[in-house]
Amino acid sequence: MTTFTLKNALMATMLIAGAALMTGCGSSGAQSSSDFASRGVISSVSESDKKALAVCNQTTGSDLAARQMAYTEGSSYRMDLVWVKLTTLPSDFASGTSYISMWKWLANSNGSTYLDSTAVPVALYDTQTKKFITNWGTSIKWTEISSMALAMGYSSPTSFFGRVTILANLKDTNGEYDALKISVYSTSTNKAINEINGLLPLFSANPNAYAVESSGAARATVLQKLHPFYTYKSAGYTTAQFQSMAQNYCF
Repeated sequence: MTTFTLKNALMATMLIAGAALMTGCGSSGAQSSSDFASRGVISSVSESDKKALAVCNQTTGSDLAARQMAYTEGSSYRMDLVWVKLTTLPSDFASGTSYISMWKWLANSNGSTYLDSTAVPVALYDTQTKKFITNWGTSIKWTEISSMALAMGYSSPTSFFGRVTILANLKDTNGEYDALKISVYSTSTNKAINEINGLLPLFSANPNAYAVESSGAARATVLQKLHPFYTYKSAGYTTAQFQSMAQNYCF
């Protein structure tokens, strides 16, 4: 499979394969201006420290886990792109009986959620050669990349994704979407059998600060509970400590 550079990858035509597979994410609702408050849209990398934003995140579920890292271009962050690192994969992924797709969704202050009906385009990036090894696609299947992995010296998905990261194209320049859903589907039925949800960087590292939108309204509970440090809200950590904890998720 032909490799291509990051510049070419971002200019390439998105290859959206077939009809999107959609799983429920609560009730659908129109986006409000308050949704912009969930992700910190900033003009430079240095602002992330000043505003105490989490640059990276981690989401762990049953037989599936991933990390996210904000995408930088020069001295700025791009809200339309995010790096994803698969750290735990389903036991049946290597057998080819399941595959992975990603979805973006948002929630407004009244708790209504909206899941975009089109799967997020993704491309695999080799961290050693600094090149993309796939074109854009909307699913990750071991049967399609196993030969490539073997050529690189990896026989298992876990070892392969220890070296390879994923670039997800959110097509969300303004940072309107709040979270990324990573879903596992049965190859035979195309139905979801597992999923995890995680907040998209950048967001307030302190869960107490994240709990309040810029308008002063309480943030949707469904989003608050996705914060990686939600259970530590009353633990007495400082904002600087929360931000340092989030930095540990970077890769």
